Amino acid sequence: MRITQLILPLIALVLLAACAGTPAIDTSKPIDPRNVMRLVEERNTKVIGLEGYGKISIESPAFSGGGSIAVTLLKPDSLQLEIRAAFGVTVARALVTNRDFQFYDGMKNTVATGETNAQNLRRVLRLSLAFEDILDILTGTFGFSGTPAAVSPTAALDGSSYTLTWTTEDEVQEYVIDLDYLAVQRFTRRDSEGTILEEVSFRDFRKKSGFYLPQVVGITRPGLEESLTLVYDSQTINDFPLEFTFSYPKSARKIAL
Repeated sequence: MRITQLILPLIALVLLAACAGTPAIDTSKPIDPRNVMRLVEERNTKVIGLEGYGKISIESPAFSGGGSIAVTLLKPDSLQLEIRAAFGVTVARALVTNRDFQFYDGMKNTVATGETNAQNLRRVLRLSLAFEDILDILTGTFGFSGTPAAVSPTAALDGSSYTLTWTTEDEVQEYVIDLDYLAVQRFTRRDSEGTILEEVSFRDFRKKSGFYLPQVVGITRPGLEESLTLVYDSQTINDFPLEFTFSYPKSARKIAL
C-alpha cells in the first residue's frame, strides 16, 4: 500500500519555528526547572517527520538478533519499520498507526493485523512500549509526560548536563538534559530500593536538517532482560511529503489478532 502525507500548513509552521532559534539558558544564574522543561518540549515539537537508516540490535528472552533498519515516521500517528538481516533478507516489516497495525514476519511469511496496543506492539519491537513512546524514542524527542504531576523535581547542574529527579514512594525518575541541545540525554527509572527498572539513552548528537539529533538510541530493562540499541547511519528530518510503502508477498498467511 502507498500513503502520501501532505501537510503544507504544518510544514510552514515548522520551518518558521526552526529559523527562529532556541533561547539559550544562562547557567550563571539560578535555573528554573520549568523553563528547561518548556524549552525541551518546544524543541521536541519541531521534529515531526523522520526518515532514517541504520542498524538495530534486540535482546530479550523471546528474541535475540539484529540487522539493518529503515524507519519512516510522522508524528503523532504513523510509523513504518523494515528490518533486514544479512544478504538483504527481510526479517520484518511493520506499518503502525495509533489505531491499528500490520506486521509482516519474513521468517514465517505471515502478516498479522490488529489493534495498536502494548501487547501487539511487542510483536514489532519485541519490547513493551506505548506507541507515543516509540515515536519519541526513535526521533530523540523524549519528554516529561510520565513524570508525577504532584511532585516537584530536584535539580543539579554539571557543566552542560542538567539533571532533574522526581522521587515518590514507589520509584525515582531521573532525566539528564543536555542544555546545549535542549534534549534528554538519559532517562532512568528506579524502584524505591534503587534498582534500575528502565533506562533510555541518547548519544552522539549531530546536526540533521537544522536539528541536533542522537545517532545512538538505547533502551534497557534489566529486570525483564530486555534491551534495544539503534545506531543511525543517516537521518532526514521534516522532509515532506513522507511516503509509506508497506507491502508483503501475496503468499503470506494472514493472522488477525
